[in-house]
Amino acid sequence: MDDQFNQFEGGTVQFLQTVSTISFGVGVVRRSIGETLEQIGADTVLLLTPRSIRAGNIVGIIKDALKGVTVDQISVSAEHVPVEVLADVLSQIDGGKPDCVIAVGGSSTIDLAKGVRVFHSLGIREVDQILGFLRSPTGLDEAPIPQISIPTTLSGSEYTRSFSVLDFNNQEKLSLTETLCSSRSILYDPIATRETPDQLWISSGIMALNHAVEVFVTSPPNLIADSMKLSSAAYLLRYLLDSIGSSDLPEVNYARELCQTACWMADHSPMRVRTSNTRPSILYSHSLAYQIAARYRVPYGLIACTTLPSCLRNYSENDEIFRMRIANISYALSNYSGDLSNKGICDESKDLIEMIEDIIIQSGLPLRLRDVGIPRDGLGPMAEDFGIQNSGGSEDYARKLTFNASKILETAW
Repeated sequence: MDDQFNQFEGGTVQFLQTVSTISFGVGVVRRSIGETLEQIGADTVLLLTPRSIRAGNIVGIIKDALKGVTVDQISVSAEHVPVEVLADVLSQIDGGKPDCVIAVGGSSTIDLAKGVRVFHSLGIREVDQILGFLRSPTGLDEAPIPQISIPTTLSGSEYTRSFSVLDFNNQEKLSLTETLCSSRSILYDPIATRETPDQLWISSGIMALNHAVEVFVTSPPNLIADSMKLSSAAYLLRYLLDSIGSSDLPEVNYARELCQTACWMADHSPMRVRTSNTRPSILYSHSLAYQIAARYRVPYGLIACTTLPSCLRNYSENDEIFRMRIANISYALSNYSGDLSNKGICDESKDLIEMIEDIIIQSGLPLRLRDVGIPRDGLGPMAEDFGIQNSGGSEDYARKLTFNASKILETAW
């Protein structure tokens, strides 16, 4: 075995009590949504969608497949899940008793559905009450109604057991992690993604790459998690650009299906792998996204495009272990043999960072924070807030985090 792969650590695999079923493939929504509802025992459904697809093709498919089921639809603009939007949706269903929520959309719609379920079960409706609970959460006494998630992007909220809400008035992102928040079922169907704008689709794919590679780089080597994340990165790098084009083409549907599966493999929840000697690491690209979104409302996919390459370069320059992990994944990707098309990831030797930047550039997406409206004089305050919020109260550690975040942001700008 090559020396760079002989240091795998033992550990523990947990199977969280979260997602029950994941179904994938072209047409899986039409084939499976009715059966999925029957398994839940739902007769009344709340259908949450973005406004942009409220009368779209996938919504029509869902309603046609649910003849005989009462479907109440709410369509909102919910990017980053502003707390006021969550409160408004709760007020619209106040007194109603849906048996299930079907969320169709990207991470904002899916997170909104989680929030609606949690606060509906708690009897909380007002903005101040929602913020108060999220700042000092308690356990859920009653399980929220089930959720079926049908993602239209590659952002990945569907498989997590958390959701986030933004309080733009205080430039604060608040999250709740709770097993009962999770989706019950996920349906990955390329047909559901056909109305997603190309740049939103690709940028959400860069976000999925972020989920795969940043955790890979900052974690100790582990056979199970590394294999899943490597496969995720390989499929996304190979098929993201191929997934753009006419939805009538079988090869486009095929590419989108592989990208959707790769999005799940980036995190592989409900399977969670922990190594014996895990060292906690700050995920700079993940965490800085909270600062940028709360202050400037930049979509998370574009944040990943503008920060991930800079973060990876910072890891490589400042930590020998992380540098070796980036070299490991770069080497493995260049020789990846699990690709179903049996084609190489790239035609020439490139490292991981170059591969990611190539996709961003070829897609016409922004590579710099200045290109998404971030002013240079805003970098310092974001770095300082980042240091304080992630330091655990240690002033020395806060200074170190602030210094690193400042370097990353300056490079990304």
